[in-house]
Amino acid sequence: MKLINSSISVNSLKGAIARNAHGTEFKCMDLVLDITSSGKIEPLLQLVEYDGAGELMFDEGIISLPLSSLDDWTISLNPNN
Repeated sequence: MKLINSSISVNSLKGAIARNAHGTEFKCMDLVLDITSSGKIEPLLQLVEYDGAGELMFDEGIISLPLSSLDDWTISLNPNN
């Protein structure tokens, strides 16, 4: 994921669709800040995966991925936000 000279609000991410390099889609639920044991702050994108039928897989739980790990991902913002 590349954002060059860009800024968006956290609310703009909520409801966005994120796709990994394999084409798997996820719904963005939130952006949180993780404070590590060393005191470092790491932004985490919280996601829920869609299944093959386009239904959210809440039973699999919310996953949290560091923004720094999303290099090959795309995010489509919700135009209603």
